[in-house]
Amino acid sequence: MPFDTSFMRFAHPIRELVRARISIRRYTGEPLSGPARQELVQACSALRIGPFGAECRFVLLELAGRGRAAGPRRLGTYGMIRGARSFLAGAVRAADRALEDFGYLLELLVLKATDLGLGTCWLGGTFDRSAFARAIGLREGELLPAVSPVGVSSERRDLLERVIRFGAGSARRLPWAELFFDGRWGLPLGSAEAGVYAEPLEALRLGPSASNRQPWRMLRQAPGGPFHLFLLRTPGYALAAGSDLQRLDMGIAMAHFDLAAAEAGLRGAWIRLPQAPEPAGRPTAFGPQYVATWWEQAGS
Repeated sequence: MPFDTSFMRFAHPIRELVRARISIRRYTGEPLSGPARQELVQACSALRIGPFGAECRFVLLELAGRGRAAGPRRLGTYGMIRGARSFLAGAVRAADRALEDFGYLLELLVLKATDLGLGTCWLGGTFDRSAFARAIGLREGELLPAVSPVGVSSERRDLLERVIRFGAGSARRLPWAELFFDGRWGLPLGSAEAGVYAEPLEALRLGPSASNRQPWRMLRQAPGGPFHLFLLRTPGYALAAGSDLQRLDMGIAMAHFDLAAAEAGLRGAWIRLPQAPEPAGRPTAFGPQYVATWWEQAGS
């Protein structure tokens, strides 16, 4: 059964939002407007279960001060984020595909914030995990994989942000030929051959990922589908305080593909095949690891 994202309403097309979203690390410090705050709170309340069934919960955290008596006084980001007074944070109950589900749902919130004209920035390791855990009331058996500031972007981009963006390569994405394959590893899938799936694949390609490593690889089984998503791990890439950031990236990729496919009128669902596909060849010596399959439903 397809994972229903229709409750998440966007004023702008998904194809525009995935292109407009960039990582913002400097904020004006202005409080969120009433309507934007209300929409984000409602979106947080609506996101409960991920596509694989993991239980998640999300909150909008707002620092005390500037007319707000409630809320934490400080939430540390080790100098990586400046001026932010609001954060999107959440927890997921430990389960088999918990991190993928969390990544999927938090990216829906990030795109919702982008739709509202607000800046965001995924943080998987550079935040004070204990402070955020206290702020959301982290419960036994829950994980706190990532957070994001949310607010009005400062137009001035300082040296720190320029250096971070250059180092992470956030303005760059790998070409199709390195990400998407047709029937076997080593045979690239081009946008012309992808047909109606060109935009969902492009939306996936443009997704944010930890340190811009872009660990997703998609393989189309045959011209009519299905599409198999794989994780191509970055050798030596460390975990962040026990959180597997590249599994979060897989959830982001799934969300982008799902939303863009729905916008194109394509109906399908992410499923886990009982036996992982084993396509011929390999993109590199490292992996890849099977994540999920997007299976189009009849009548799309």
